[in-house]
Formats: sequence, C-alpha cells, structure tokens
Amino acid sequence: MRRTFISVSLFLALCVNAQRTDSLHVRKGITHAVLTSSAVGSLVALNQVWYAPYSSEEFHLFNDSKQWMQMDKMGHAFTGYLITNELNRVHYWAAGKRQPWVGAVYAMSYLSALELMDGFSSGWGFSGSDMLANGVGVGLSFSQDYFFNRQVLIPKFSFSRSSYAVVRPEILGSTYAEQLLKDYNGQTYWVSVPLASFLNLPNGFKWICISLGYGCDAKLVGSQDSWNGFNARRQVYLSLDIDCSSLAPRHPKLNKVLSHLNWIKVPFPSLEFSSDKTRFHWISF
Repeated sequence: MRRTFISVSLFLALCVNAQRTDSLHVRKGITHAVLTSSAVGSLVALNQVWYAPYSSEEFHLFNDSKQWMQMDKMGHAFTGYLITNELNRVHYWAAGKRQPWVGAVYAMSYLSALELMDGFSSGWGFSGSDMLANGVGVGLSFSQDYFFNRQVLIPKFSFSRSSYAVVRPEILGSTYAEQLLKDYNGQTYWVSVPLASFLNLPNGFKWICISLGYGCDAKLVGSQDSWNGFNARRQVYLSLDIDCSSLAPRHPKLNKVLSHLNWIKVPFPSLEFSSDKTRFHWISF
C-alpha cells in the first residue's frame, strides 16, 4: 500500500500539469507528452525512494494472495480504478471525446511496470495476484465508461485509526500518515451505487447512494489470523453514501469539480456483518 500510494501520488501530481496548456491549442499532444513523461519520471523517482534500499536480483515471483485478508488486493484494485478514471478525465478534457481505452492503457502499463520492478527487487517479488487486482480496478473503470458512458459503481476509500497500531507500530505504523498506509484494520474499501441509477429520483436527491464496504479487524500479522490473543475477522458493511458528482444539479461545472472527491466515502451509519455477530455503527468512516 505504501509503495502504491507513493507512486500514484507522484504520477498524478505530475499529470495535473497537463491541464495548464489551454492557451496553446495543442492540448491533446501536450497532454499525452506530459502523461508519458510523468509516468517515466515517477518510476525513476520511485526507484530511488522505494527500491534503492534493496539489492537487485534475478526476476522472481512472490505469492502474497493469502495475506492481510486480501485488503492489499483491494488497495491495488482501487488504485487501478482511480488512475484509469482520473486519466480518462484528463484525456476527455484534452481531446473533447471519450476514449476509455486511453486511461486503461496508461494505467495497466504503469502498474505493470511497478510490478515488474517488484520482481527484480530482493525485498519484494512479482505478484500475480497484485496484477490481477490491478486489472480488476482498471477493467471496472474502463467497462463502465465504455458501456454506460459513466461510472455506475463507484469505488471509494475511508480510514479511521484503529487501536491495533500501538501493539505493532513497526508493522502498522506509529504516526497517522503511516497508519493510513499500513494499518489495514483502519482501512475500508467501498463500492457505492447511486440510487438514481435504477430509481427515478428528483434532482435534489440524485446524490443518494447505497454503499457496500469491506474491511478487517484485529489483523496484526499478514499470514496469521490469530496472534497473541488477537483473532482477526473479515467485515462487510452496508451503509449510505453521497455521489459528489450529483450534489449541485443546477451547476454542472461545480459538479465536475466535486466529482474529484468521489473516491472518498462520506461517513454515515452502517451495519457491519462479520464472522462473530452483526453490529450497528452510528458513524462509519
């Protein structure tokens, strides 16, 4: 998760420069040049930031498909979706037409390069399950743009500090920023569906979503569900959410700006279904 967050932050931070070329009337060409150089530049930077402490060796595999109750795979899928969706926004702004394959190609190429770099690092290894999760996220964004011209299923992320990080701060993080990236107990991945997708709602209520979330609790060791008296469990949540792209129906431009917040799950009451019992939470982050 840390490596993915660093790489995506570098990439997207550089990509926003593509939106500063309006006066040149050559947005499309310059946008693709910026996207390509941003991808290469962020990979070079990541090589120094993330991989430098580890030696290089022959390409090798690493099977981590059963670790952390697949929370890291959820992170990979979410990342693939986020990159694809945001790059398609940039391309639509530059080209003036929807071409969903553009974001998908950029995202899969970029994420595949990261996985290959893992494969040559002594600290990691090429993970087929990571690649599969990347493809699921990219495919989710691509297929919705291709078939519906919009995102009907909206993946989202939320985080709330857990009580487990103080038990293993070296693994789960000692600061808020570290815990945000490393403590899977505090992370929840959601898929929100606007009710307006299948119900005829008034404009003022098109923002209402129903949301399904996935998380884990008491997970302190990646490959073990029980450790020092802690028994990990999977969590499934049912909650409400907000489609930020529909909050201002009379202001399309404002909706476009707000839609960039759509990757964050808005806190709402929820029902939690886990292996031991069903719980109600007044507020779920």
